[in-house]
Amino acid sequence: MSRYDHCPYHLRWLRWHHGSNVLRQLKYRNRKHKINTIKPPHLNTWQQKATLNALIRLTHVHQQPRNHQARLPESNITLTMTAPISPILKACITVTGIILSISSLLAQATTSPQDTDKIPIVEENPNRPNVIIIMTDDQGWGDFGVNGNKIIETPNLDKLANNSLTWENFYVSPVCSPTRASLMTGRYNQRTKCLDTYLGRSMMANDEVTIAEALQGAGYATGIFGKWHLGDNYPMRPSDQGFEHSLIHKGGGIGQPSEPIENNRNYTNPILFKNNSEIATKGYCTDIFFNEAIQFIASSMTSQRPFFAYIATNAPHGPFHDVPEKLLQHYKSKNLKSIMPEQDHDDPKKIDKLQRIAAMITNVDQNIGKLLYMLEINKLTENTIIIFLNDNGPNTNRYTGPFKGKKSNIHEGGIRSPLWIHWPAKIKHNKKINTNIAAHIDIMPTIMDACDLGVPEALAFDGRSLLKKLINPESKLPHRPIIIQAHRGAKLIRYHNFMVRDKQWKMSHNSGFQNTKLQKQKPFELFDLSKDPSETNNIAKENPEKIKQLTNIYNQWYDDVTSTRIRDKGTPYIIADKTHENPLTLTWQDRISKNWNMKRDGIWKLSFPTTSRADLIIYAPPNRLIKPEQLTGLTPTLQIGTTIYKGKPLSGNTTSLFQGITIPKGKHHIKAKFSTTDNTQNQDIHAYQIRIIHR
Repeated sequence: MSRYDHCPYHLRWLRWHHGSNVLRQLKYRNRKHKINTIKPPHLNTWQQKATLNALIRLTHVHQQPRNHQARLPESNITLTMTAPISPILKACITVTGIILSISSLLAQATTSPQDTDKIPIVEENPNRPNVIIIMTDDQGWGDFGVNGNKIIETPNLDKLANNSLTWENFYVSPVCSPTRASLMTGRYNQRTKCLDTYLGRSMMANDEVTIAEALQGAGYATGIFGKWHLGDNYPMRPSDQGFEHSLIHKGGGIGQPSEPIENNRNYTNPILFKNNSEIATKGYCTDIFFNEAIQFIASSMTSQRPFFAYIATNAPHGPFHDVPEKLLQHYKSKNLKSIMPEQDHDDPKKIDKLQRIAAMITNVDQNIGKLLYMLEINKLTENTIIIFLNDNGPNTNRYTGPFKGKKSNIHEGGIRSPLWIHWPAKIKHNKKINTNIAAHIDIMPTIMDACDLGVPEALAFDGRSLLKKLINPESKLPHRPIIIQAHRGAKLIRYHNFMVRDKQWKMSHNSGFQNTKLQKQKPFELFDLSKDPSETNNIAKENPEKIKQLTNIYNQWYDDVTSTRIRDKGTPYIIADKTHENPLTLTWQDRISKNWNMKRDGIWKLSFPTTSRADLIIYAPPNRLIKPEQLTGLTPTLQIGTTIYKGKPLSGNTTSLFQGITIPKGKHHIKAKFSTTDNTQNQDIHAYQIRIIHR
């Protein structure tokens, strides 16, 4: 293991300030040369934060030489260092040494842990803004009154939009996890190992630096409420990536294989995860997430810390059986035909589905109204940055304004999102920017810039800060292209389901998100979106030079992003470390397989840092997929690496316990199934979940 694996707080700061690529290089060299690294002394939470903040003040690199001093709170230790510390590699070596020195000193400090644990680490700059990001799930560009929707009611969001700056040409990925990875890191998701939404392909590499880590390192309270979808297990959970407080569902949504089986797909009174602990809740999920966010903001105010709240609802994502009843009845009384394709006007199932989606959207809007009111009465509105966006296009064919398309495709309707930024202290309201293209990769660098953290080049952002343009819309911002690509599969395929946007030009190849391979390459399409936002007039034949130019841009981008992890390929390993996660639950969400199917074989990739003795429970799929009587007589089979364990045949039960299994230190593939006595593989039922309980 590298120092980073042993010392997450310290080297997480090091990597976001001095660059994750450098740390990846150092980690690779350690493996290559088999360098033994030293585990720093254990520090309690307060000491870690104190060290972190002292290092930030000392090593925030300035180009002019100067001496810096910082006193660690509640200690007799004063640190002095001369800047600059460059180049970056030298900075890494120097700062790593400082980290270990400070850790050793702090470990010997006489400060009482009982006293220091109560001391909040407050950022020294009291004028730094609070930050709220709100992102809904599967809500399209056209699902707002302010964008021309006459049916779906969003009065609070409409008011927020009218009092915000609107960035007209704003892009996201066509599906959720890729957007979330780019939003959290300021980098194209293809660099982060997050390529898809399931089957282990949505896990983001834990060496990526998140906006939560950056803000936490600057003294912000950080919280996430709702959907993470970038890894359910250590070290990829929100708590491992900079969020001090979390209330989330797992995987891609409530009602998916990642949820506790006993939740039974309920949006009302759901079983959620608060700071990694499973809890029963009361109320509708969206209400619960916003209520928790409001409480988090109130707590941050009490502790006098600026806050970062990431509210990522799972609404209006399906399933749609459990929506707010009063709002559903309200929309059943309305005629939805004006926002539906003509061919769906007489389809009762599609009408009912859209009524349920509309109810979920209006419920989100009501909660946003409640949040805005809380900010107003507490006089937080003026210096709180509120950013609203969607994660992708709508989940059905419905009104998308001038655009066509929906979730999963790279037509404008599938990848265009509203971007509303509200910050009365600095940004003029009711302004629109339509001269530059922006995307999800720009959010993190913009927030860091707005919070006076700078935009370190070593972080290797693909995005850029939009702050100057936000504050002064008349200022010049150089043009640059945006590339969006997404499709099923564990490998990025050249030319498969992508688009390039450069100024008014858009070149695209809609080859189908669901295909893991490029079935057939068609000629690329070209549109002038300044004249043709609906993408109805393909002008590729008339502009061969433009096609050539945009193809070159794409090829350079593809070669770049696919070379990011040339020595670190494949989905991340889940680390089975009982000090961080016990019990550990494995679900189909991160099982490497061809699809979610109980007849399909698959594996989970785990790394055990030490030899472990554990009890393992394997779970059959829930009743909605297979009846318990169909499992009778099947033999539970567990495989860890090459070792196979067999249990007693099922007799009315749907789980099997394997006790006292010794799992050697190292990397292992784990699989489990309920097999027939004659070993007929096509009759095997593969495990839905596995729970590992370390002893």
